[in-house]
Amino acid sequence: MRELTVYYCRKCGRYGFYQLSKNAVCPSCQAPMTIFPMIYQRFMELDHNLRDQLIADQIAGNVTPRCSVVQRITEPESKSNSRADLAGIKTKYESLMMENQELRQKNAALEQTVDWMHDMIWELTQKLHETSHF
Repeated sequence: MRELTVYYCRKCGRYGFYQLSKNAVCPSCQAPMTIFPMIYQRFMELDHNLRDQLIADQIAGNVTPRCSVVQRITEPESKSNSRADLAGIKTKYESLMMENQELRQKNAALEQTVDWMHDMIWELTQKLHETSHF
């Protein structure tokens, strides 16, 4: 089985991991991608900022001021950055956990209401049957 190889797009700066070079086509601009001169395992050990910097260095001669690699390096919150901000994820996670807890409490209150209504209907039905038998 072939190992993964790192490829990058000289036009937009996106990178990906492919086993076959024929599959290494940029999903953004449909251009053939170029092999990055580093093995996959080593590349994965790098943090995202260093990866972007190394790719930017590889295509520095062809970089335009609005290249997505440059934007990803200078504007980490931009839409061109496919990686999410970890602090933002943590905040979102905490807010979702709080919302989940509130919904569980509301659900418990509604279940108590349904139980109370069920019991009341049952009692009224029994009284109705008792009075109708006489």
